[in-house]
Amino acid sequence: MSSRTFLAAALFAAAIQSPALAQQVPQALESYKPHEIVEAVISEARPLGLTADEVKRLDDLHVSVRDERHRWAETAGNKAHHALKMKPMVSGERAYGDALAILTTTQREQVERKFGAPGYVPTVPSLATAVPTSLEALRPHEIVEAFLGERETLGLSAQQVLDLHTLHLAVRDEPHRYTRKAHGGKGPEHMMMEPMITKRRAYNDALSYLTADQQARAVARFRDPAYRAPVKDAAKS
Repeated sequence: MSSRTFLAAALFAAAIQSPALAQQVPQALESYKPHEIVEAVISEARPLGLTADEVKRLDDLHVSVRDERHRWAETAGNKAHHALKMKPMVSGERAYGDALAILTTTQREQVERKFGAPGYVPTVPSLATAVPTSLEALRPHEIVEAFLGERETLGLSAQQVLDLHTLHLAVRDEPHRYTRKAHGGKGPEHMMMEPMITKRRAYNDALSYLTADQQARAVARFRDPAYRAPVKDAAKS
């Protein structure tokens, strides 16, 4: 068993034994994944004056939450197949509470005030990678399909293909939200369907399944002027 696996198991076990650490996630962080919530805390290291030890402990927590295996639960829908919804093993409340527990009382008060400030936008490095122009016209789940279409070029393992295929299904079948839009400045309003998972999130989530070398190859491939986005369901090929 790797040291990372031991660390993840130890931190997860500690979290289970410390239910008082689970806290309400601020509204500014509610739409983020558990590991991204920890990243948001880490991004405030300089303003909070975090020590090197605190930063290391937060980094270790982030890795353990990010790499914890997810549950895939079937959801009801109007499609013939069963839709899958990804559920993190570590909740957002748990991740937030465990991250705050590493800070001092003063630092916790500071970061809670910042997260609660109107207009606050978290800094989450794992979502920083922009979608390449060649994939911009695709829908979120089709972006994941593009990775599957390049399985040979990227040298994906059987497990990576399975993980990306499952991610593709989860993104494709995620329930959509409907927002009211108007035709022009004074036109009648209508309901516009928007994916719950953005293109940027789908792209970054797909990248997260790759090794550093594979990520570099993926970025180079998708930025190659000769690259053309897939027009079929690569996950079924």
